[in-house]
Amino acid sequence: MAWFKKPLDSSVWPPLAENSLPFAGLLTSLPEEHDYACEVEGQLDGLNGTLYRVGPGLYDRGPDRKRMMLDGDGMVQALQFRDGQAHFRNRFVRTNKFVEEAAANRFLYPTFSCHGSGPLRKNLGLSLPNQANTTVLAWGGKLWAFDEGQQPYALDDRLETLGQPPLDPKNPDLAYWAHWKLDASHHQVHCMSISQGRKPTATINSLAADGSVAVRRCIELPRVVYIHDWFVTEKHFAFLLHPAYIDFGKMLQVLVGRETFSEAIQWWPERGGVLVVAERDSDAVRAIECPACWMWHAINAYEDGDRLMLDFIGAEVGGGLGTGDSPLFQVMRGVLPDDLGNASNFLRRWEVDLAAGGIAEHVIDASANFELPGMSATERTKPYGSAFMVRSAAGELFPNAICRLDGRDLSTTSYEFGAGEYCGEPVVLDCIGGPRANYLVTPVYSAASKRSSFALLDMEDISAGPVARIHLRHHVPVSFHGYWLAGPA
Repeated sequence: MAWFKKPLDSSVWPPLAENSLPFAGLLTSLPEEHDYACEVEGQLDGLNGTLYRVGPGLYDRGPDRKRMMLDGDGMVQALQFRDGQAHFRNRFVRTNKFVEEAAANRFLYPTFSCHGSGPLRKNLGLSLPNQANTTVLAWGGKLWAFDEGQQPYALDDRLETLGQPPLDPKNPDLAYWAHWKLDASHHQVHCMSISQGRKPTATINSLAADGSVAVRRCIELPRVVYIHDWFVTEKHFAFLLHPAYIDFGKMLQVLVGRETFSEAIQWWPERGGVLVVAERDSDAVRAIECPACWMWHAINAYEDGDRLMLDFIGAEVGGGLGTGDSPLFQVMRGVLPDDLGNASNFLRRWEVDLAAGGIAEHVIDASANFELPGMSATERTKPYGSAFMVRSAAGELFPNAICRLDGRDLSTTSYEFGAGEYCGEPVVLDCIGGPRANYLVTPVYSAASKRSSFALLDMEDISAGPVARIHLRHHVPVSFHGYWLAGPA
């Protein structure tokens, strides 16, 4: 029996120099590993620290190409600022999968949206290899690269892979979701593991600054659905269980190598959503009915009296999973999607009345597609001044503007990079326990030069555009998330 979702033939994607798609560099592999001083345009004003980013840096191996843009081997980048200079380094995480496939020069193993070219037996079962390609976190003296539902890989300050030491030595087999949550109120980071069994459970490990587990918490969830992100406030954990159900019939097809995990996630909006709210200092948990709203990413959450304020980016439709005809798949074949004009990823605020169990929804901005929010580490879990995210123009899959959301009056301002300039998640350059930052950094890919750069923007005046640019010698594929570590690295 053959499996159905094998990799694309790599010939469908022309080399970058010959590729006419304006965003081609974002989906072109960067197999080379670099280490060099960058050209700086403008002043870096005494910035001292390292911006880490991670994403799927390898979409192609030998004759194989991944089917979906979220899928690929994890490449960590380090952009170090010191004495007005910037230094770039990138390294692939040496996961077990990466090492074995490098030797074979093929994608041998199944991943989230793609089967492998190896023997059929490698495509059987319900476990996936770790790609370490989604989030990166500097905590407890190590740099961690996370994949979804996996044990993270640890790296040193030169991005050399150290292996997989457990985050929680008492529970060494816990597999964590990619989105950890910084907690400015408690000087902690919270890491979540979800068990999708008959009684789905979220296990939260709260890590102190030295990396030790300060608090462990288990919370039962009322439905088996796929979620990617969640909320943390000073007093609560909250989970938006949108109706992205894991179809067990399709999971049987995954088991025997006929379907992929992404196709087992089904959007059933008629079932509505459930918001699970758990108190942090007690065992109290409540489930509140809510609209059917897909959420890739939360912005921030905090208490306002007996209400929870949940700010996030949400859509009325599923997140492009479950079908090979969605834009996330089409672009990997060089096909320009024709259904990008209907924006749906809007900025939203939910006011949750904990006493009455009701939710009031406010659509903050429905003018465009938004994604990949970031904000000051010093303001997370609290009422906040500013948050930042990317915005896509009508008809564009990739973002070309940075937007600032005022957390007090919910007004928005933005800066557009211009035609053929595509930006990524903005990272605010501060850390928990430190002073509030003045700047944020976003990666930018230029269709004209087919190279990437990093743009430094003033947090209080992003509409003025970059105050400095750090130019790279090459392109960098799309990267998802970043983390700023202050001080020498």
